[in-house]
Amino acid sequence: MKALVIGAMGFAGSALTEELKNNGYEVIGTDIVSNGDDVIKADMLNKKEAFDLISKIRPDIVFNLAGQASPLISWKDINLTMHLNVDLSVNIAEAVLEYCPDTKILYIGSANQYDMAAASGADIDESCPLVDNSPYAISKNTQEAILKLLIAKKGLKAVFTRSFNHIGPTQKEGFVVTDYCKRIALLEKGELDTFEYGNLDSWRDFSDVRDVVRAYRLLGEKGQPGEVYNVGSGKSFYIRDMIGTLVEQSAAASDKTKLPVRLDDNQLTHYRADISKLSRDTGFEPEYDINDTLVSVLEAYRNRYV
Repeated sequence: MKALVIGAMGFAGSALTEELKNNGYEVIGTDIVSNGDDVIKADMLNKKEAFDLISKIRPDIVFNLAGQASPLISWKDINLTMHLNVDLSVNIAEAVLEYCPDTKILYIGSANQYDMAAASGADIDESCPLVDNSPYAISKNTQEAILKLLIAKKGLKAVFTRSFNHIGPTQKEGFVVTDYCKRIALLEKGELDTFEYGNLDSWRDFSDVRDVVRAYRLLGEKGQPGEVYNVGSGKSFYIRDMIGTLVEQSAAASDKTKLPVRLDDNQLTHYRADISKLSRDTGFEPEYDINDTLVSVLEAYRNRYV
């Protein structure tokens, strides 16, 4: 099987590339940047470049991990967010329809598309109402709507995810776990005297990125075209406790900072992904312990700031 990974230089893209290679795929990666060896430099937002690349490769499966993935950043550049999450995705779909119409495409969406407050309970399934509270959410919902139209009218073979939080040692700064890992590493190095904690009072679904990309591979193989699948652990974690696990690994952080008081478990809603549809259609079950993953991220940031 020949797989094209779009966004192969990113956090999940690089992990997916490794997962696919370990399972016997011929993998071609592409990104707006390139390491010069394994990844083809291409701007899939440029229609000609997208068509040229897909016409040459004609993959069996396309995994589209490219796009603008931050609700916060989406407010800073609304046009770019819409271009990257809608126009780029349509370029890929039209190129596949033109040159290799039997190819399946996996498009990566986000739990940020859900209006979790409107859900009937803590378990968020694919029927949860969608939200329009950021340009990012609107862009991903628009992406799905247009591609589903191409499925209905043109026979596009596309599968969609709504992926919940995932972490790993190569994740960049700008996320709750990596930002606290950086602070702890700098504190241990002596570049910070202390740091303050923000609001950690929420329960969310977190996964190891290796579980997430295994789910992507399985959806590429077994996911049903036109369907949306939650990707997550199916468990909720109190973010305050996750950061507490990191602090426990550091004598300096334990001594020089003070975690906020822990709330009772019943004071907050335990939002988590309902992954029953994913498990039913692909056989997926999570394998990695999130606490081990947290420690691996902290070690990576310690090494980064030595």
